Amino acid sequence: MIETTAQECLGAIGGNLLAGNSTRRFRGVSIDSRTVREGNLFFCIRGERFDGHDFISEVIRKSAAGIVLSQQGEVPASLTGPSGSESPFVIRVEDTLRALQELARHHREKFPIRIIGITGTNGKSTTKEMVASVAEMKFETLRNRGNLNNHIGLPLTLMELGPHHQVAALEMGMSAAGEIRRLAEIARPDIGIITNISEAHLEELRTLKNVQKAKGELFEALPQNGTAIINADDPLVLELARSLRARTQITFGIDNRADVRASEIRPRDDEGFDFTVNLFDRKIPVFLPFPGRCNIYNALAALATGHSLGIDPDAMQTGLGQCRLLSQRNEMIEHGGITWINDSYNANPRSMREALDTLVRRKTPGKKIFALGEMRELADRSQSAHRELGRDIAAEPVDFLVTVGPLAALAAQGARETGMHADRIHSFASHAEAIAWLSKHLQPGDLVLVKGSRGAKMEEIIKGLTQP
Repeated sequence: MIETTAQECLGAIGGNLLAGNSTRRFRGVSIDSRTVREGNLFFCIRGERFDGHDFISEVIRKSAAGIVLSQQGEVPASLTGPSGSESPFVIRVEDTLRALQELARHHREKFPIRIIGITGTNGKSTTKEMVASVAEMKFETLRNRGNLNNHIGLPLTLMELGPHHQVAALEMGMSAAGEIRRLAEIARPDIGIITNISEAHLEELRTLKNVQKAKGELFEALPQNGTAIINADDPLVLELARSLRARTQITFGIDNRADVRASEIRPRDDEGFDFTVNLFDRKIPVFLPFPGRCNIYNALAALATGHSLGIDPDAMQTGLGQCRLLSQRNEMIEHGGITWINDSYNANPRSMREALDTLVRRKTPGKKIFALGEMRELADRSQSAHRELGRDIAAEPVDFLVTVGPLAALAAQGARETGMHADRIHSFASHAEAIAWLSKHLQPGDLVLVKGSRGAKMEEIIKGLTQP
Protein backbone atom coordinates (compact mmCIF):
# COMPACT_ATOMS: atom_id res chain seq x y z
CA MET A 1 0.00 0.00 0.00
CA ILE A 2 1.15 3.53 -0.73
CA GLU A 3 -0.01 6.88 0.62
CA THR A 4 -2.55 8.90 -1.37
CA THR A 5 -3.93 12.39 -0.79
CA ALA A 6 -7.58 13.36 -0.50
CA GLN A 7 -7.08 15.56 -3.57
CA GLU A 8 -5.85 12.63 -5.66
CA CYS A 9 -8.77 10.55 -4.43
CA LEU A 10 -11.20 13.30 -5.51
CA GLY A 11 -9.62 13.30 -8.96
CA ALA A 12 -10.20 9.54 -9.24
CA ILE A 13 -13.71 9.20 -7.81
CA GLY A 14 -15.25 12.67 -8.21
CA GLY A 15 -17.61 13.95 -5.54
CA ASN A 16 -17.34 16.89 -3.17
CA LEU A 17 -15.01 17.52 -0.26
CA LEU A 18 -17.33 18.32 2.65
CA ALA A 19 -14.77 18.59 5.42
CA GLY A 20 -11.09 18.25 6.10
CA ASN A 21 -7.90 19.09 4.29
CA SER A 22 -7.41 18.08 0.65
CA THR A 23 -3.71 17.46 1.33
CA ARG A 24 -4.48 14.92 4.07
CA ARG A 25 -2.97 11.54 3.22
CA PHE A 26 -4.46 8.10 3.71
CA ARG A 27 -2.92 4.66 3.52
CA GLY A 28 -5.14 1.73 2.53
CA VAL A 29 -8.92 1.48 2.36
CA SER A 30 -11.56 -0.32 4.41
CA ILE A 31 -15.26 -1.09 4.23
CA ASP A 32 -15.43 -2.80 7.63
CA SER A 33 -15.45 -0.71 10.81
CA ARG A 34 -14.30 -3.75 12.79
CA THR A 35 -11.00 -3.98 10.94
CA VAL A 36 -10.40 -0.36 9.91
CA ARG A 37 -6.92 0.85 10.83
CA GLU A 38 -5.50 4.21 11.71
CA GLY A 39 -4.88 6.21 8.54
CA ASN A 40 -7.32 4.21 6.36
CA LEU A 41 -9.90 5.68 4.01
CA PHE A 42 -13.31 4.26 4.96
CA PHE A 43 -15.97 3.71 2.30
CA CYS A 44 -19.56 3.60 3.59
CA ILE A 45 -20.85 0.67 1.56
CA ARG A 46 -24.48 -0.42 1.79
CA GLY A 47 -25.33 -4.12 1.68
CA GLU A 48 -28.39 -6.25 2.25
CA ARG A 49 -27.66 -6.60 5.97
CA PHE A 50 -25.43 -3.62 6.76
CA ASP A 51 -24.88 0.04 6.08
CA GLY A 52 -21.42 1.51 6.53
CA HIS A 53 -22.93 4.89 7.32
CA ASP A 54 -24.04 3.49 10.68
CA PHE A 55 -20.42 3.10 11.76
CA ILE A 56 -18.94 6.49 10.89
CA SER A 57 -18.51 7.48 14.53
CA GLU A 58 -16.66 4.24 15.21
CA VAL A 59 -14.15 4.73 12.38
CA ILE A 60 -13.53 8.31 13.52
CA ARG A 61 -12.66 6.94 16.98
CA LYS A 62 -10.24 4.55 15.28
CA SER A 63 -8.46 7.51 13.60
CA ALA A 64 -9.51 6.90 10.01
CA ALA A 65 -7.89 9.46 7.73
CA GLY A 66 -10.93 9.91 5.53
CA ILE A 67 -14.53 8.89 4.93
CA VAL A 68 -16.43 8.49 1.65
CA LEU A 69 -20.20 8.64 2.09
CA SER A 70 -23.19 8.68 -0.24
CA GLN A 71 -25.81 11.34 -0.92
CA GLN A 72 -28.01 9.82 1.79
CA GLY A 73 -25.23 9.76 4.39
CA GLU A 74 -25.02 12.47 7.04
CA VAL A 75 -21.81 14.12 8.17
CA PRO A 76 -21.44 13.65 11.94
CA ALA A 77 -21.81 16.72 14.10
CA SER A 78 -18.32 16.06 15.43
CA LEU A 79 -15.35 14.79 13.41
CA THR A 80 -13.05 14.92 16.40
CA GLY A 81 -11.13 11.70 16.91
CA PRO A 82 -8.85 10.58 19.72
CA SER A 83 -6.98 13.33 21.54
CA GLY A 84 -4.24 14.80 19.39
CA SER A 85 -5.39 13.16 16.13
CA GLU A 86 -6.27 15.10 12.99
CA SER A 87 -9.93 15.11 11.96
CA PRO A 88 -10.69 12.99 8.87
CA PHE A 89 -11.58 14.45 5.52
CA VAL A 90 -15.07 13.65 4.22
CA ILE A 91 -16.04 13.16 0.56
CA ARG A 92 -19.59 12.80 -0.65
CA VAL A 93 -20.28 10.80 -3.84
CA GLU A 94 -23.40 9.47 -5.52
CA ASP A 95 -22.40 5.81 -5.23
CA THR A 96 -19.80 4.70 -2.68
CA LEU A 97 -19.31 1.27 -4.28
CA ARG A 98 -18.67 2.83 -7.68
CA ALA A 99 -16.27 5.25 -6.02
CA LEU A 100 -14.33 2.38 -4.45
CA GLN A 101 -14.08 0.71 -7.84
CA GLU A 102 -12.90 3.90 -9.53
CA LEU A 103 -10.25 4.48 -6.90
CA ALA A 104 -9.03 0.89 -7.37
CA ARG A 105 -8.86 1.39 -11.13
CA HIS A 106 -6.90 4.61 -10.64
CA HIS A 107 -4.55 2.89 -8.20
CA ARG A 108 -3.98 -0.04 -10.56
CA GLU A 109 -2.96 2.31 -13.37
CA LYS A 110 -0.01 3.56 -11.33
CA PHE A 111 1.86 0.28 -11.74
CA PRO A 112 3.33 -1.45 -14.83
CA ILE A 113 2.17 -4.83 -13.62
CA ARG A 114 1.07 -8.04 -15.35
CA ILE A 115 -2.52 -8.76 -14.35
CA ILE A 116 -3.92 -12.29 -14.72
CA GLY A 117 -7.72 -12.51 -14.67
CA ILE A 118 -9.21 -15.90 -13.82
CA THR A 119 -12.84 -16.91 -14.21
CA GLY A 120 -14.89 -20.02 -15.02
CA THR A 121 -17.72 -22.05 -13.58
CA ASN A 122 -15.48 -24.34 -11.51
CA GLY A 123 -11.92 -24.21 -10.25
CA LYS A 124 -11.42 -20.43 -10.17
CA SER A 125 -10.07 -20.22 -6.63
CA THR A 126 -7.85 -23.28 -6.97
CA THR A 127 -6.46 -22.10 -10.30
CA LYS A 128 -5.80 -18.67 -8.81
CA GLU A 129 -3.84 -20.23 -5.96
CA MET A 130 -1.83 -22.40 -8.36
CA VAL A 131 -1.14 -19.51 -10.74
CA ALA A 132 0.03 -17.31 -7.87
CA SER A 133 2.27 -20.07 -6.46
CA VAL A 134 3.86 -20.55 -9.89
CA ALA A 135 4.26 -16.80 -10.49
CA GLU A 136 5.91 -16.34 -7.08
CA MET A 137 8.84 -18.43 -8.28
CA LYS A 138 10.00 -15.41 -10.31
CA PHE A 139 7.87 -12.39 -9.43
CA GLU A 140 6.48 -10.50 -6.44
CA THR A 141 2.86 -11.57 -6.75
CA LEU A 142 -0.43 -10.27 -5.38
CA ARG A 143 -3.50 -12.49 -5.20
CA ASN A 144 -7.06 -12.22 -3.91
CA ARG A 145 -7.18 -13.23 -0.27
CA GLY A 146 -9.66 -16.06 0.20
CA ASN A 147 -12.60 -15.48 -2.10
CA LEU A 148 -12.44 -11.68 -2.51
CA ASN A 149 -13.36 -12.00 -6.16
CA ASN A 150 -16.43 -9.84 -6.71
CA HIS A 151 -17.33 -6.18 -7.30
CA ILE A 152 -16.15 -5.34 -3.77
CA GLY A 153 -13.41 -7.90 -3.15
CA LEU A 154 -11.46 -7.31 -6.34
CA PRO A 155 -11.16 -3.51 -5.81
CA LEU A 156 -10.05 -4.11 -2.22
CA THR A 157 -7.39 -6.50 -3.51
CA LEU A 158 -6.13 -4.02 -6.10
CA MET A 159 -5.79 -1.36 -3.41
CA GLU A 160 -3.08 -3.56 -1.86
CA LEU A 161 -0.86 -3.12 -4.92
CA GLY A 162 2.53 -1.60 -4.18
CA PRO A 163 5.62 -0.69 -6.23
CA HIS A 164 7.22 -4.02 -5.35
CA HIS A 165 4.49 -6.07 -7.04
CA GLN A 166 5.19 -7.39 -10.54
CA VAL A 167 2.26 -9.79 -11.11
CA ALA A 168 -1.28 -10.05 -9.77
CA ALA A 169 -3.40 -13.21 -10.00
CA LEU A 170 -7.01 -12.11 -9.66
CA GLU A 171 -10.01 -14.41 -9.45
CA MET A 172 -13.11 -12.85 -11.02
CA GLY A 173 -16.49 -14.14 -9.91
CA MET A 174 -19.88 -13.28 -11.29
CA SER A 175 -23.56 -14.17 -11.11
CA ALA A 176 -24.96 -11.90 -13.85
CA ALA A 177 -24.10 -10.51 -17.27
CA GLY A 178 -21.80 -7.49 -17.28
CA GLU A 179 -20.09 -8.25 -13.97
CA ILE A 180 -16.90 -9.73 -15.46
CA ARG A 181 -16.77 -6.84 -17.91
CA ARG A 182 -16.85 -4.38 -15.02
CA LEU A 183 -14.15 -6.24 -13.08
CA ALA A 184 -11.98 -6.25 -16.21
CA GLU A 185 -12.49 -2.51 -16.63
CA ILE A 186 -11.14 -2.03 -13.13
CA ALA A 187 -8.22 -4.49 -13.26
CA ARG A 188 -7.31 -4.32 -16.99
CA PRO A 189 -5.92 -7.89 -17.25
CA ASP A 190 -3.48 -8.73 -20.02
CA ILE A 191 -3.69 -12.49 -19.39
CA GLY A 192 -7.10 -14.17 -19.15
CA ILE A 193 -7.99 -17.72 -18.03
CA ILE A 194 -11.43 -19.30 -18.39
CA THR A 195 -11.21 -22.61 -16.56
CA ASN A 196 -14.45 -24.11 -17.92
CA ILE A 197 -18.10 -23.25 -18.58
CA SER A 198 -21.14 -25.17 -17.36
CA GLU A 199 -24.54 -24.67 -15.73
CA ALA A 200 -24.51 -22.19 -12.84
CA HIS A 201 -26.24 -18.95 -11.81
CA LEU A 202 -29.22 -19.89 -13.99
CA GLU A 203 -31.70 -17.94 -11.86
CA GLU A 204 -30.11 -14.79 -13.25
CA LEU A 205 -28.60 -15.97 -16.55
CA ARG A 206 -31.32 -18.51 -17.49
CA THR A 207 -29.39 -20.44 -20.18
CA LEU A 208 -25.97 -22.06 -20.60
CA LYS A 209 -25.40 -19.86 -23.64
CA ASN A 210 -25.81 -16.79 -21.43
CA VAL A 211 -23.35 -18.25 -18.93
CA GLN A 212 -20.87 -18.69 -21.78
CA LYS A 213 -21.38 -15.11 -22.93
CA ALA A 214 -20.95 -13.72 -19.41
CA LYS A 215 -17.72 -15.66 -18.84
CA GLY A 216 -16.51 -14.62 -22.29
CA GLU A 217 -16.45 -10.99 -21.18
CA LEU A 218 -12.97 -11.69 -19.80
CA PHE A 219 -11.58 -12.71 -23.18
CA GLU A 220 -13.33 -9.75 -24.81
CA ALA A 221 -11.55 -7.39 -22.41
CA LEU A 222 -8.03 -8.58 -23.27
CA PRO A 223 -5.90 -6.12 -25.24
CA GLN A 224 -4.48 -6.82 -28.68
CA ASN A 225 -1.20 -7.91 -27.12
CA GLY A 226 -2.93 -9.96 -24.43
CA THR A 227 -2.79 -13.69 -23.84
CA ALA A 228 -5.77 -16.04 -23.53
CA ILE A 229 -5.30 -19.31 -21.63
CA ILE A 230 -7.85 -21.72 -23.15
CA ASN A 231 -9.24 -25.06 -21.98
CA ALA A 232 -8.98 -27.18 -25.13
CA ASP A 233 -11.27 -29.85 -23.65
CA ASP A 234 -14.17 -27.45 -23.08
CA PRO A 235 -16.12 -26.79 -26.29
CA LEU A 236 -17.77 -23.64 -24.93
CA VAL A 237 -14.40 -22.09 -24.07
CA LEU A 238 -13.00 -23.10 -27.45
CA GLU A 239 -15.96 -21.44 -29.16
CA LEU A 240 -15.19 -18.19 -27.36
CA ALA A 241 -11.55 -18.41 -28.43
CA ARG A 242 -12.41 -18.45 -32.12
CA SER A 243 -13.35 -14.76 -32.06
CA LEU A 244 -10.57 -13.60 -29.73
CA ARG A 245 -8.87 -10.28 -30.25
CA ALA A 246 -5.87 -11.39 -28.22
CA ARG A 247 -2.92 -12.20 -30.44
CA THR A 248 -1.55 -14.95 -28.25
CA GLN A 249 -3.51 -18.07 -27.35
CA ILE A 250 -2.21 -20.93 -25.22
CA THR A 251 -4.35 -24.05 -24.93
CA PHE A 252 -4.30 -26.65 -22.17
CA GLY A 253 -6.03 -29.97 -21.80
CA ILE A 254 -5.92 -33.73 -21.40
CA ASP A 255 -8.15 -35.30 -24.04
CA ASN A 256 -7.57 -33.01 -27.02
CA ARG A 257 -4.47 -31.64 -28.67
CA ALA A 258 -3.13 -28.68 -26.67
CA ASP A 259 -0.02 -26.57 -26.18
CA VAL A 260 0.13 -27.69 -22.55
CA ARG A 261 -1.18 -31.24 -22.28
CA ALA A 262 -1.18 -33.85 -19.52
CA SER A 263 -0.58 -37.51 -20.33
CA GLU A 264 0.43 -40.69 -18.51
CA ILE A 265 -1.75 -39.71 -15.54
CA ARG A 266 -1.20 -42.01 -12.55
CA PRO A 267 -2.78 -41.69 -9.08
CA ARG A 268 -0.17 -41.87 -6.33
CA ASP A 269 -1.69 -43.82 -3.41
CA ASP A 270 -4.38 -41.19 -2.83
CA GLU A 271 -1.71 -38.52 -2.31
CA GLY A 272 -2.34 -36.87 -5.66
CA PHE A 273 -1.31 -37.52 -9.25
CA ASP A 274 1.87 -38.10 -11.20
CA PHE A 275 1.68 -37.14 -14.86
CA THR A 276 3.73 -35.94 -17.78
CA VAL A 277 3.18 -32.45 -19.14
CA ASN A 278 3.91 -31.80 -22.80
CA LEU A 279 4.80 -28.11 -22.57
CA PHE A 280 5.11 -27.09 -26.20
CA ASP A 281 8.36 -28.84 -27.21
CA ARG A 282 9.31 -30.05 -23.73
CA LYS A 283 8.20 -32.97 -21.59
CA ILE A 284 8.26 -32.44 -17.83
CA PRO A 285 7.24 -34.81 -15.03
CA VAL A 286 4.81 -33.32 -12.50
CA PHE A 287 3.52 -34.48 -9.14
CA LEU A 288 0.35 -32.72 -8.03
CA PRO A 289 -0.29 -33.27 -4.30
CA PHE A 290 -4.07 -32.78 -4.40
CA PRO A 291 -7.05 -35.12 -4.77
CA GLY A 292 -9.46 -34.71 -7.65
CA ARG A 293 -8.59 -35.27 -11.28
CA CYS A 294 -10.17 -31.89 -12.02
CA ASN A 295 -7.18 -30.27 -10.30
CA ILE A 296 -4.95 -31.47 -13.14
CA TYR A 297 -6.76 -29.01 -15.40
CA ASN A 298 -6.20 -26.23 -12.87
CA ALA A 299 -2.50 -27.11 -12.74
CA LEU A 300 -2.24 -27.10 -16.54
CA ALA A 301 -3.79 -23.62 -16.65
CA ALA A 302 -1.19 -22.48 -14.11
CA LEU A 303 1.65 -24.00 -16.14
CA ALA A 304 0.37 -22.35 -19.32
CA THR A 305 0.28 -19.03 -17.50
CA GLY A 306 3.76 -19.54 -16.07
CA HIS A 307 5.05 -20.26 -19.57
CA SER A 308 3.52 -17.00 -20.82
CA LEU A 309 5.35 -15.18 -18.00
CA GLY A 310 8.68 -16.77 -18.95
CA ILE A 311 9.06 -18.93 -15.84
CA ASP A 312 11.38 -21.93 -16.02
CA PRO A 313 9.54 -25.30 -16.01
CA ASP A 314 11.54 -26.58 -13.04
CA ALA A 315 10.57 -23.51 -11.05
CA MET A 316 6.93 -23.98 -12.05
CA GLN A 317 7.01 -27.55 -10.72
CA THR A 318 8.36 -26.25 -7.43
CA GLY A 319 5.61 -23.64 -7.31
CA LEU A 320 2.88 -26.22 -7.80
CA GLY A 321 4.38 -28.35 -5.06
CA GLN A 322 4.32 -25.41 -2.65
CA CYS A 323 0.72 -24.42 -3.42
CA ARG A 324 -1.81 -24.65 -0.59
CA LEU A 325 -5.46 -24.84 -1.54
CA LEU A 326 -8.18 -22.85 0.20
CA SER A 327 -10.42 -24.52 2.75
CA GLN A 328 -13.58 -26.34 1.62
CA ARG A 329 -12.07 -27.11 -1.81
CA ASN A 330 -11.20 -30.82 -1.79
CA GLU A 331 -9.89 -30.27 1.72
CA MET A 332 -8.74 -33.50 3.37
CA ILE A 333 -9.59 -33.94 7.06
CA GLU A 334 -8.65 -36.99 9.15
CA HIS A 335 -10.54 -37.47 12.40
CA GLY A 336 -11.04 -40.58 14.49
CA GLY A 337 -9.88 -42.85 11.69
CA ILE A 338 -12.46 -41.37 9.28
CA THR A 339 -11.39 -39.43 6.19
CA TRP A 340 -13.47 -36.43 5.18
CA ILE A 341 -13.22 -34.66 1.83
CA ASN A 342 -14.60 -31.20 2.49
CA ASP A 343 -15.68 -29.84 -0.90
CA SER A 344 -18.53 -27.82 0.56
CA TYR A 345 -17.68 -24.34 -0.70
CA ASN A 346 -20.05 -24.48 -3.66
CA ALA A 347 -21.69 -26.84 -6.13
CA ASN A 348 -23.26 -27.13 -9.57
CA PRO A 349 -23.94 -30.16 -11.80
CA ARG A 350 -20.45 -30.31 -13.25
CA SER A 351 -18.60 -29.91 -9.97
CA MET A 352 -20.87 -32.50 -8.34
CA ARG A 353 -19.83 -35.05 -10.95
CA GLU A 354 -16.19 -34.16 -10.46
CA ALA A 355 -16.67 -34.72 -6.72
CA LEU A 356 -18.31 -38.07 -7.41
CA ASP A 357 -15.33 -39.04 -9.56
CA THR A 358 -12.97 -38.07 -6.72
CA LEU A 359 -14.92 -40.20 -4.24
CA VAL A 360 -15.01 -43.21 -6.56
CA ARG A 361 -11.30 -43.07 -7.46
CA ARG A 362 -10.04 -42.75 -3.90
CA LYS A 363 -9.13 -45.98 -2.11
CA THR A 364 -10.42 -46.68 1.37
CA PRO A 365 -10.72 -49.80 3.55
CA GLY A 366 -14.19 -48.78 4.71
CA LYS A 367 -17.40 -47.40 3.25
CA LYS A 368 -17.68 -44.60 0.70
CA ILE A 369 -20.37 -42.08 1.60
CA PHE A 370 -21.55 -39.10 -0.44
CA ALA A 371 -23.09 -36.46 1.85
CA LEU A 372 -24.96 -34.30 -0.60
CA GLY A 373 -26.44 -30.85 -0.11
CA GLU A 374 -28.57 -28.85 -2.50
CA MET A 375 -27.38 -27.22 -5.72
CA ARG A 376 -28.79 -23.71 -5.71
CA GLU A 377 -29.40 -21.09 -8.44
CA LEU A 378 -30.32 -23.59 -11.16
CA ALA A 379 -33.80 -22.15 -11.82
CA ASP A 380 -35.84 -24.43 -14.12
CA ARG A 381 -33.02 -26.99 -14.13
CA SER A 382 -33.13 -27.54 -10.36
CA GLN A 383 -35.32 -30.63 -10.19
CA SER A 384 -33.98 -32.40 -13.27
CA ALA A 385 -30.34 -31.67 -12.37
CA HIS A 386 -30.73 -33.22 -8.91
CA ARG A 387 -32.48 -36.31 -10.29
CA GLU A 388 -29.78 -36.75 -12.95
CA LEU A 389 -27.10 -36.49 -10.28
CA GLY A 390 -28.83 -39.19 -8.26
CA ARG A 391 -28.86 -41.49 -11.28
CA ASP A 392 -25.14 -40.93 -11.77
CA ILE A 393 -24.45 -41.74 -8.11
CA ALA A 394 -26.46 -44.96 -8.35
CA ALA A 395 -24.27 -46.10 -11.24
CA GLU A 396 -21.07 -45.80 -9.18
CA PRO A 397 -19.67 -47.88 -6.28
CA VAL A 398 -20.91 -45.54 -3.53
CA ASP A 399 -22.00 -47.35 -0.37
CA PHE A 400 -24.31 -44.69 1.06
CA LEU A 401 -25.97 -41.54 -0.23
CA VAL A 402 -26.92 -39.03 2.47
CA THR A 403 -28.88 -35.97 1.38
CA VAL A 404 -29.89 -32.78 3.20
CA GLY A 405 -32.75 -30.58 2.01
CA PRO A 406 -35.75 -31.03 -0.30
CA LEU A 407 -33.88 -30.49 -3.58
CA ALA A 408 -31.14 -32.91 -2.58
CA ALA A 409 -33.89 -35.43 -1.77
CA LEU A 410 -34.64 -35.44 -5.50
CA ALA A 411 -31.15 -36.84 -6.03
CA ALA A 412 -32.05 -39.61 -3.59
CA GLN A 413 -35.19 -40.24 -5.61
CA GLY A 414 -33.18 -40.44 -8.84
CA ALA A 415 -30.79 -42.90 -7.23
CA ARG A 416 -33.64 -45.16 -6.04
CA GLU A 417 -35.29 -45.10 -9.45
CA THR A 418 -31.99 -46.17 -11.03
CA GLY A 419 -31.61 -49.18 -8.78
CA MET A 420 -29.68 -48.04 -5.72
CA HIS A 421 -31.11 -50.01 -2.78
CA ALA A 422 -33.29 -47.98 -0.43
CA ASP A 423 -31.24 -49.13 2.59
CA ARG A 424 -28.25 -47.25 1.16
CA ILE A 425 -30.10 -43.95 0.71
CA HIS A 426 -30.93 -41.62 3.60
CA SER A 427 -32.57 -38.22 3.19
CA PHE A 428 -32.79 -35.62 5.94
CA ALA A 429 -34.33 -32.21 6.36
CA SER A 430 -31.52 -30.75 8.48
CA HIS A 431 -27.81 -30.97 9.22
CA ALA A 432 -28.59 -32.15 12.74
CA GLU A 433 -30.52 -35.17 11.46
CA ALA A 434 -27.74 -36.09 9.05
CA ILE A 435 -25.14 -35.69 11.81
CA ALA A 436 -27.14 -37.99 14.09
CA TRP A 437 -27.34 -40.73 11.45
CA LEU A 438 -23.68 -40.46 10.48
CA SER A 439 -22.52 -40.51 14.11
CA LYS A 440 -24.21 -43.90 14.53
CA HIS A 441 -22.98 -45.49 11.31
CA LEU A 442 -19.48 -44.13 10.63
CA GLN A 443 -16.56 -46.40 11.43
CA PRO A 444 -12.76 -46.07 11.17
CA GLY A 445 -11.66 -46.50 7.57
CA ASP A 446 -14.76 -44.82 6.13
CA LEU A 447 -14.49 -42.04 3.55
CA VAL A 448 -17.08 -39.24 3.45
CA LEU A 449 -17.25 -36.61 0.71
CA VAL A 450 -19.33 -33.57 1.65
CA LYS A 451 -20.56 -31.16 -1.02
CA GLY A 452 -23.31 -28.61 -1.65
CA SER A 453 -23.90 -25.02 -2.71
CA ARG A 454 -22.72 -22.25 -0.42
CA GLY A 455 -26.19 -21.69 0.94
CA ALA A 456 -26.48 -25.37 1.87
CA LYS A 457 -23.67 -24.96 4.47
CA MET A 458 -22.72 -28.62 4.31
CA GLU A 459 -19.50 -27.92 6.21
CA GLU A 460 -21.72 -27.89 9.33
CA ILE A 461 -21.89 -31.67 9.09
CA ILE A 462 -18.11 -31.97 9.30
CA LYS A 463 -17.95 -29.51 12.17
CA GLY A 464 -20.63 -31.42 14.02
CA LEU A 465 -18.67 -34.68 13.80
CA THR A 466 -15.06 -33.50 14.13
CA GLN A 467 -15.15 -30.61 16.60
CA PRO A 468 -15.70 -30.92 20.36
